[in-house]
Amino acid sequence: MNDPTALIGPMAGQAIDLLVHAVERISPESWDHPSNLDGWSVRELVGHATGSAAKIVALVADQPLWAGPSKPQDWVCEDPAAKLRELATRLEEALPAADFDAMRTSPQGEVPLRRALTFPVSDVAIHSWDVQRSLGRPAELPEDLLGLCRALVESMPQEALRRPGGFGPAQPFPPDATPTSRLMAYLGRSVDGPG
Repeated sequence: MNDPTALIGPMAGQAIDLLVHAVERISPESWDHPSNLDGWSVRELVGHATGSAAKIVALVADQPLWAGPSKPQDWVCEDPAAKLRELATRLEEALPAADFDAMRTSPQGEVPLRRALTFPVSDVAIHSWDVQRSLGRPAELPEDLLGLCRALVESMPQEALRRPGGFGPAQPFPPDATPTSRLMAYLGRSVDGPG
C-alpha cells in the first residue's frame, strides 16, 4: 500500500489553496451565518481553519507550535483570504528546505515532519469542504487529499475520533454519494440536501 504522506508537501499547499479558494468566495453577508458545524459561524470556522494552516507553516519552517486545536477567535482577522494567501506564500518558501524526516511535535508525540503534518493538512482540507458546504456549494476533495484524510481517520480509535470537540456521530448518506461525501458523513457532517 502506498504511503499517504509521501507527497505531504504538495498536499499541504493544495489544502491551503482549497481553503483560500473557498474563503475568497464568501460574500460579506455570509460571514456571520451559522456554519455546518454546530455552534460556529462561518467566520469562526474560517478562523479555526486559518489556525490549522498556520500550524502547517510552523511545522514545515520548524517554528514554535502551540498545543491543542486552533481556537477560532485567535485567528479571526479583517481579511482572512489575504492571511491565508500570506500563509500559502510562506509555505511555498519553506517547502524547498523542509526535511520531512526531521522530528516534530504532534498529537502523537515526536514524529517525522511528514507524519506531523497529517493532522493539520487533513484539518484544512476537511474545513475547506465545510466552508463550501456552509455556503451551500458542492465540493470534492482531490483524490490524494481524500486518501490522506481517510488514512488518518481510519488510523484513529473511535474514542479519539468521537471525543468531545472531535467528530460527531456518523451521518447517513445517499447511495450515490461521492467518496468525499461518504467521508464527510462518517465525520458527522450532513451530506443530504443543498451543497
